[in-house]
Amino acid sequence: MLALSIWFQFTQIAPYWAAGLVAGSLVSVFLSAKLTGKVAELTGGKFRLPALIAASAIGIASPLCMYGTVPVIAALGKKGVPQDLLAAFMISSVLLNPNLFMVTFALGSALTFARLICSFVGGVLAGVLTWVFFKKKALFDFTKFETTDEKKKKSFFPDLLKATRITAPYLIIGIVIAALCDRYVPPEWVASAFGARYGLGVLFAASLSIPLYVCGGGTIPLLRMWMFYGMGAGEAMTFMLAGPATKITNLSAVKMILGAKHFMLYLAYSIVFAMIAGYVTELVFAYVL
Repeated sequence: MLALSIWFQFTQIAPYWAAGLVAGSLVSVFLSAKLTGKVAELTGGKFRLPALIAASAIGIASPLCMYGTVPVIAALGKKGVPQDLLAAFMISSVLLNPNLFMVTFALGSALTFARLICSFVGGVLAGVLTWVFFKKKALFDFTKFETTDEKKKKSFFPDLLKATRITAPYLIIGIVIAALCDRYVPPEWVASAFGARYGLGVLFAASLSIPLYVCGGGTIPLLRMWMFYGMGAGEAMTFMLAGPATKITNLSAVKMILGAKHFMLYLAYSIVFAMIAGYVTELVFAYVL
Protein backbone atom coordinates (compact mmCIF):
# COMPACT_ATOMS: atom_id res chain seq x y z
CA MET A 1 0.00 0.00 0.00
CA LEU A 2 2.82 2.40 0.80
CA ALA A 3 4.49 1.70 -2.55
CA LEU A 4 1.17 2.34 -4.30
CA SER A 5 0.79 5.64 -2.47
CA ILE A 6 4.34 6.68 -3.46
CA TRP A 7 3.64 5.83 -7.10
CA PHE A 8 0.37 7.77 -7.02
CA GLN A 9 2.12 10.83 -5.55
CA PHE A 10 4.82 10.59 -8.21
CA THR A 11 2.37 10.38 -11.12
CA GLN A 12 0.56 13.46 -9.82
CA ILE A 13 3.70 15.58 -9.46
CA ALA A 14 6.00 14.28 -12.21
CA PRO A 15 4.44 16.17 -15.18
CA TYR A 16 4.78 19.54 -13.39
CA TRP A 17 8.31 18.70 -12.27
CA ALA A 18 9.32 17.77 -15.81
CA ALA A 19 7.76 20.95 -17.21
CA GLY A 20 9.61 22.99 -14.61
CA LEU A 21 12.93 21.35 -15.48
CA VAL A 22 12.49 22.10 -19.17
CA ALA A 23 11.37 25.69 -18.56
CA GLY A 24 14.21 26.36 -16.13
CA SER A 25 16.86 24.93 -18.45
CA LEU A 26 15.55 26.86 -21.46
CA VAL A 27 15.75 30.12 -19.54
CA SER A 28 19.13 29.22 -18.05
CA VAL A 29 20.72 28.44 -21.40
CA PHE A 30 19.13 31.01 -23.68
CA LEU A 31 18.01 33.93 -21.49
CA SER A 32 20.01 33.99 -18.24
CA ALA A 33 22.81 36.28 -19.48
CA LYS A 34 20.32 38.63 -21.12
CA LEU A 35 18.24 38.86 -17.95
CA THR A 36 21.16 39.78 -15.71
CA GLY A 37 22.34 42.20 -18.37
CA LYS A 38 18.98 43.96 -18.18
CA VAL A 39 19.48 44.45 -14.43
CA ALA A 40 22.84 46.11 -15.11
CA GLU A 41 21.10 48.53 -17.49
CA LEU A 42 18.50 49.62 -14.93
CA THR A 43 18.86 53.02 -13.29
CA GLY A 44 16.77 54.24 -10.42
CA GLY A 45 16.36 57.94 -11.09
CA LYS A 46 14.05 60.01 -8.93
CA PHE A 47 11.04 57.76 -9.51
CA ARG A 48 12.24 54.33 -8.45
CA LEU A 49 9.13 52.21 -8.83
CA PRO A 50 9.38 51.30 -12.56
CA ALA A 51 12.99 50.17 -12.14
CA LEU A 52 12.13 48.21 -9.00
CA ILE A 53 9.26 46.51 -10.80
CA ALA A 54 11.61 45.54 -13.62
CA ALA A 55 14.29 44.27 -11.22
CA SER A 56 11.78 42.12 -9.32
CA ALA A 57 10.33 40.68 -12.53
CA ILE A 58 13.82 39.82 -13.80
CA GLY A 59 14.61 38.15 -10.48
CA ILE A 60 11.60 35.85 -10.84
CA ALA A 61 12.51 35.04 -14.43
CA SER A 62 16.09 34.22 -13.45
CA PRO A 63 16.71 30.47 -13.12
CA LEU A 64 19.70 30.93 -10.80
CA CYS A 65 19.79 29.37 -7.35
CA MET A 66 20.85 31.61 -4.48
CA TYR A 67 24.50 30.58 -4.78
CA GLY A 68 24.28 31.53 -8.44
CA THR A 69 22.50 34.79 -7.70
CA VAL A 70 25.02 36.03 -5.12
CA PRO A 71 27.99 36.30 -7.53
CA VAL A 72 25.71 38.07 -10.02
CA ILE A 73 24.59 40.56 -7.37
CA ALA A 74 28.19 41.16 -6.32
CA ALA A 75 29.25 41.77 -9.93
CA LEU A 76 26.30 44.09 -10.54
CA GLY A 77 26.97 45.96 -7.30
CA LYS A 78 30.59 46.56 -8.27
CA LYS A 79 29.35 47.94 -11.59
CA GLY A 80 27.33 50.55 -9.73
CA VAL A 81 23.79 49.13 -9.92
CA PRO A 82 21.78 50.82 -7.10
CA GLN A 83 21.39 48.60 -4.08
CA ASP A 84 17.60 48.97 -3.93
CA LEU A 85 17.44 47.36 -7.38
CA LEU A 86 19.79 44.63 -6.21
CA ALA A 87 17.56 43.98 -3.20
CA ALA A 88 14.45 43.68 -5.40
CA PHE A 89 16.26 41.32 -7.76
CA MET A 90 17.68 39.20 -4.92
CA ILE A 91 14.46 38.74 -2.93
CA SER A 92 12.26 37.84 -5.89
CA SER A 93 14.96 35.51 -7.20
CA VAL A 94 15.04 33.71 -3.84
CA LEU A 95 11.26 33.33 -3.69
CA LEU A 96 10.52 32.05 -7.18
CA ASN A 97 12.06 30.91 -10.45
CA PRO A 98 10.65 29.38 -13.67
CA ASN A 99 11.15 25.83 -12.39
CA LEU A 100 9.28 26.44 -9.13
CA PHE A 101 6.54 28.36 -10.94
CA MET A 102 5.76 25.39 -13.17
CA VAL A 103 5.92 22.81 -10.35
CA THR A 104 3.50 24.88 -8.23
CA PHE A 105 0.74 24.22 -10.78
CA ALA A 106 0.38 20.85 -9.02
CA LEU A 107 -1.32 22.87 -6.26
CA GLY A 108 -3.71 24.57 -8.66
CA SER A 109 -3.46 27.51 -11.03
CA ALA A 110 -4.99 30.01 -8.57
CA LEU A 111 -2.37 29.36 -5.90
CA THR A 112 0.39 29.29 -8.52
CA PHE A 113 -0.42 32.77 -9.79
CA ALA A 114 -0.94 33.98 -6.22
CA ARG A 115 2.60 32.77 -5.47
CA LEU A 116 3.85 34.64 -8.52
CA ILE A 117 2.18 37.87 -7.37
CA CYS A 118 3.41 37.54 -3.78
CA SER A 119 6.98 36.83 -4.88
CA PHE A 120 6.90 39.83 -7.21
CA VAL A 121 5.48 42.12 -4.51
CA GLY A 122 8.05 40.79 -2.03
CA GLY A 123 10.88 41.86 -4.33
CA VAL A 124 9.42 45.30 -5.07
CA LEU A 125 8.72 45.96 -1.38
CA ALA A 126 12.27 44.94 -0.41
CA GLY A 127 13.58 47.41 -2.98
CA VAL A 128 11.34 50.20 -1.71
CA LEU A 129 12.40 49.63 1.91
CA THR A 130 16.06 49.57 0.87
CA TRP A 131 15.64 52.85 -0.99
CA VAL A 132 13.88 54.47 1.99
CA PHE A 133 16.16 53.30 4.80
CA PHE A 134 19.50 52.83 3.06
CA LYS A 135 19.77 55.93 0.92
CA LYS A 136 23.00 57.08 2.54
CA LYS A 137 24.43 53.83 3.90
CA ALA A 138 25.41 50.49 2.47
CA LEU A 139 23.18 47.45 2.73
CA PHE A 140 25.47 45.08 0.84
CA ASP A 141 29.13 44.39 1.49
CA PHE A 142 31.08 43.17 -1.53
CA THR A 143 34.57 43.88 -0.19
CA LYS A 144 35.26 40.25 0.69
CA PHE A 145 33.56 38.80 -2.32
CA GLU A 146 35.62 37.89 -5.33
CA THR A 147 33.91 38.01 -8.71
CA THR A 148 35.07 36.71 -12.02
CA ASP A 149 34.28 37.63 -15.59
CA GLU A 150 34.67 34.05 -16.77
CA LYS A 151 31.64 32.93 -18.76
CA LYS A 152 30.95 29.26 -19.29
CA LYS A 153 28.94 28.40 -22.36
CA LYS A 154 25.85 26.36 -21.53
CA SER A 155 23.95 23.88 -23.64
CA PHE A 156 20.40 22.70 -23.11
CA PHE A 157 20.65 18.96 -22.51
CA PRO A 158 23.63 19.02 -20.09
CA ASP A 159 21.86 21.79 -18.15
CA LEU A 160 18.64 19.76 -18.09
CA LEU A 161 20.46 16.65 -16.88
CA LYS A 162 22.22 18.66 -14.17
CA ALA A 163 18.92 20.16 -12.97
CA THR A 164 17.33 16.69 -12.96
CA ARG A 165 20.22 15.23 -10.98
CA ILE A 166 20.03 18.01 -8.39
CA THR A 167 16.25 18.11 -7.90
CA ALA A 168 15.28 14.44 -8.29
CA PRO A 169 16.52 13.28 -4.84
CA TYR A 170 14.58 16.05 -3.09
CA LEU A 171 11.45 15.30 -5.10
CA ILE A 172 11.67 11.63 -4.16
CA ILE A 173 12.19 12.49 -0.49
CA GLY A 174 9.19 14.82 -0.59
CA ILE A 175 7.02 12.17 -2.23
CA VAL A 176 8.04 9.50 0.28
CA ILE A 177 7.36 11.82 3.24
CA ALA A 178 3.99 12.79 1.77
CA ALA A 179 3.11 9.10 1.26
CA LEU A 180 4.15 8.24 4.83
CA CYS A 181 2.08 11.11 6.22
CA ASP A 182 -0.85 10.09 4.05
CA ARG A 183 -0.72 6.56 5.41
CA TYR A 184 0.25 7.04 9.05
CA VAL A 185 -0.72 10.59 10.10
CA PRO A 186 -4.42 10.96 10.96
CA PRO A 187 -6.07 13.58 8.70
CA GLU A 188 -7.67 15.26 11.70
CA TRP A 189 -4.20 16.10 13.05
CA VAL A 190 -3.38 18.02 9.89
CA ALA A 191 -6.77 19.71 9.88
CA SER A 192 -6.44 20.81 13.51
CA ALA A 193 -2.85 22.04 13.10
CA PHE A 194 -3.49 24.14 10.00
CA GLY A 195 -7.10 24.96 10.68
CA ALA A 196 -6.28 26.95 13.80
CA ARG A 197 -8.12 30.23 14.22
CA TYR A 198 -6.75 33.71 14.81
CA GLY A 199 -3.96 33.20 12.30
CA LEU A 200 -2.16 30.53 14.30
CA GLY A 201 -2.16 28.23 11.29
CA VAL A 202 -0.11 30.75 9.31
CA LEU A 203 2.31 31.13 12.21
CA PHE A 204 2.62 27.35 12.44
CA ALA A 205 3.27 27.11 8.68
CA ALA A 206 6.02 29.74 8.92
CA SER A 207 7.66 27.90 11.82
CA LEU A 208 7.39 24.54 10.08
CA SER A 209 8.88 25.80 6.82
CA ILE A 210 12.23 26.65 8.43
CA PRO A 211 13.30 23.07 9.29
CA LEU A 212 11.33 21.24 6.57
CA TYR A 213 12.00 23.31 3.45
CA VAL A 214 14.96 21.80 1.58
CA CYS A 215 14.07 22.08 -2.10
CA GLY A 216 11.08 23.83 -3.67
CA GLY A 217 9.98 20.95 -5.85
CA GLY A 218 10.39 18.49 -3.00
CA THR A 219 7.92 20.37 -0.80
CA ILE A 220 5.09 20.38 -3.35
CA PRO A 221 3.99 16.76 -2.70
CA LEU A 222 3.89 17.49 1.03
CA LEU A 223 1.89 20.70 0.56
CA ARG A 224 -0.46 18.93 -1.81
CA MET A 225 -1.19 16.26 0.77
CA TRP A 226 -1.58 18.80 3.59
CA MET A 227 -3.99 20.91 1.52
CA PHE A 228 -6.06 17.82 0.77
CA TYR A 229 -6.46 17.28 4.52
CA GLY A 230 -7.26 20.86 5.45
CA MET A 231 -4.27 23.17 5.03
CA GLY A 232 -5.46 26.57 3.81
CA ALA A 233 -4.16 28.50 0.81
CA GLY A 234 -2.73 31.19 3.09
CA GLU A 235 -0.81 28.67 5.14
CA ALA A 236 0.56 27.05 1.98
CA MET A 237 1.59 30.49 0.72
CA THR A 238 3.42 31.28 3.95
CA PHE A 239 5.26 27.96 3.76
CA MET A 240 6.26 28.58 0.12
CA LEU A 241 7.56 32.08 0.85
CA ALA A 242 9.22 31.61 4.24
CA GLY A 243 10.79 28.29 3.23
CA PRO A 244 13.10 29.37 0.39
CA ALA A 245 14.01 32.60 2.16
CA THR A 246 15.13 30.73 5.29
CA LYS A 247 16.57 27.60 3.67
CA ILE A 248 19.95 26.90 5.25
CA THR A 249 21.92 26.99 2.00
CA ASN A 250 20.24 30.25 0.98
CA LEU A 251 20.93 31.84 4.37
CA SER A 252 24.64 31.13 4.18
CA ALA A 253 24.77 32.66 0.69
CA VAL A 254 22.85 35.79 1.73
CA LYS A 255 25.05 36.31 4.78
CA MET A 256 28.09 36.47 2.49
CA ILE A 257 26.93 39.78 1.00
CA LEU A 258 24.90 41.27 3.87
CA GLY A 259 26.95 40.72 6.99
CA ALA A 260 25.52 39.69 10.37
CA LYS A 261 23.55 42.87 11.17
CA HIS A 262 21.82 43.27 7.84
CA PHE A 263 21.37 39.52 7.58
CA MET A 264 19.04 39.69 10.60
CA LEU A 265 17.01 42.37 8.82
CA TYR A 266 16.73 40.08 5.82
CA LEU A 267 15.55 37.22 8.02
CA ALA A 268 12.95 39.36 9.80
CA TYR A 269 11.66 40.81 6.55
CA SER A 270 11.36 37.38 4.92
CA ILE A 271 9.37 35.81 7.75
CA VAL A 272 7.11 38.82 8.39
CA PHE A 273 6.37 39.27 4.69
CA ALA A 274 5.62 35.54 4.28
CA MET A 275 3.10 35.68 7.13
CA ILE A 276 1.43 38.86 5.86
CA ALA A 277 1.20 37.37 2.38
CA GLY A 278 -0.32 34.25 3.94
CA TYR A 279 -3.01 36.24 5.76
CA VAL A 280 -3.86 38.21 2.61
CA THR A 281 -3.97 35.05 0.50
CA GLU A 282 -6.27 33.38 3.00
CA LEU A 283 -8.66 36.34 2.89
CA VAL A 284 -8.65 36.50 -0.92
CA PHE A 285 -9.27 32.77 -1.31
CA ALA A 286 -12.00 32.82 1.34
CA TYR A 287 -13.97 35.86 0.16
CA VAL A 288 -13.03 36.43 -3.49
CA LEU A 289 -12.15 33.11 -5.14
